[in-house]
Amino acid sequence: MAAAPAEIRDYRPEDLPAVRRMWREIHWIDDSDRMADALGVFMDLGRVRVGVLDGEVEALSHRTPGAIRYDDVDLPLAAVTGVTTSTVGRNAGLATRLTQEAVVGGALDGAAVAALGMFEQGFYDRVGMGSLGYTHTVRFDPAWLRVPRPSRPVVRVGRDDWAEVADLLARRVRRHGGVRLDPPESARTELAWIEDTYLGLGFRDDAGRLSALAAGRCADEHGPWAVHVCAWASDQDLADLLGLFSTLSAQLHRIEVAEPPGLQLQDLIDRPIRRAEGPTAATSPLITSTSWYQARILDLEACVAARRWPGDPVTFDLVLTDPLRDAGLGWPGLAGEWSVTVGEPSTVVRGHRGGLPVLRAGVGALTRMWFGVRPASGLALTTDLSGPPELLAALDRALCLPAPVVPGLPF
Repeated sequence: MAAAPAEIRDYRPEDLPAVRRMWREIHWIDDSDRMADALGVFMDLGRVRVGVLDGEVEALSHRTPGAIRYDDVDLPLAAVTGVTTSTVGRNAGLATRLTQEAVVGGALDGAAVAALGMFEQGFYDRVGMGSLGYTHTVRFDPAWLRVPRPSRPVVRVGRDDWAEVADLLARRVRRHGGVRLDPPESARTELAWIEDTYLGLGFRDDAGRLSALAAGRCADEHGPWAVHVCAWASDQDLADLLGLFSTLSAQLHRIEVAEPPGLQLQDLIDRPIRRAEGPTAATSPLITSTSWYQARILDLEACVAARRWPGDPVTFDLVLTDPLRDAGLGWPGLAGEWSVTVGEPSTVVRGHRGGLPVLRAGVGALTRMWFGVRPASGLALTTDLSGPPELLAALDRALCLPAPVVPGLPF
């Protein structure tokens, strides 16, 4: 008997039991009531579409509005905060179609950028995604930190304090590539996803507001404490968080945390090379680097305008390809011919001016170049980006930005 064709539609509240079953089946949540309740909150946060097979919800996509920092400008973001397929819904094309719809929906709603956390590099190429910068995860014994201890009292921050955490996340320090999710309840679900051995600590400012937070799973008496959510409202708050880590060394033997943008935590670890190579190597600081997040440009004009380059303008014609061009979802994508100037201001218009060097790129590679993930000359060796060497060298200078990193708040 032939299976009924798949249906894709909006999520309905009565779908929640099937979604809960699916998320437990793939181990995105456990069997606790806390995570089940958080999933219900999560489903109400953004735009959710589901894939239905034989009358059962077997896949979904979840999209949340927010912002992503480009240099010192916030660009509207469509965060694809979940793409899920059950074990019986695989290989039916549901995840691809739902992801396409989420990205196109973000574009139609006015987002300039779409971003997501990836399970593996390659799958999301089909919607034009390109990898963002590496997240450096640092694992260290807090006794090895050479930092001043904080002079103000430490406060506990529990899951029930999510509204205060949401307020901090809305005003936290965000550098190039930093993401903010708009719904305050996003903080509630992030804290709820942390497993039962929860530990949350932080500081308050003189006005009593939460100004720094580190929250995550502390495995047992001696750790490791894996910090999943980390935020600070000022550089001093960050310094105090690092000092807080050092105060825990009498009990905790290992902390795992994403390296804050702009810092090199190895600078603060006593004798890091000796610890990494000597007899204590089994417990040495271990730094791993992985790109967990991908992004793509949706509004080329907005993204180009966000770059201000005070040097000599770089002008070129662009031939852009976009896999969503023929998706048939009511948005033509960005494929076609453009003319771009990187300067102060930076501009882009449809069509070629002629007589200019030509850059050819897929939208994922262009996104990586524009956000400074890697220079144009490097991307020309590894991606579908190409152009005259003189143009690539000029773009290397004009788009020299800190690598965009999304630390401290998974999505």
